[in-house]
Amino acid sequence: MKQISGKILSVFEKIPIVIYALKSFVISFFIAAIAVAVLFAILWKMGIYAKLEAALDLKYNSPIIVVPMWTFAALFLICLMVGFLMYFHKYKRGKTKTDFYKAVAPALGKK
Repeated sequence: MKQISGKILSVFEKIPIVIYALKSFVISFFIAAIAVAVLFAILWKMGIYAKLEAALDLKYNSPIIVVPMWTFAALFLICLMVGFLMYFHKYKRGKTKTDFYKAVAPALGKK
């Protein structure tokens, strides 16, 4: 188990953007989970949750459950790709300014 965690940590040390993306993913996931749990607790205490559950017919493949999960995963992937682009633009580019730099520089506020 230590060998596996050591290999994972070595990958994270080589590519720091991955650990930043995973940290933000985990933090936002916990915030969303806590918000949903508080909402369901409030609805349950008020007696609305039983009626709502029967009306929505919540199951493991319900759109009300699946759509937010896929949306969250898609946003994570988009943020990860943008982060990689910004990381490579800032740290891994050569001395010459390419067309990519000319396209991204105004968005980053560079001349």
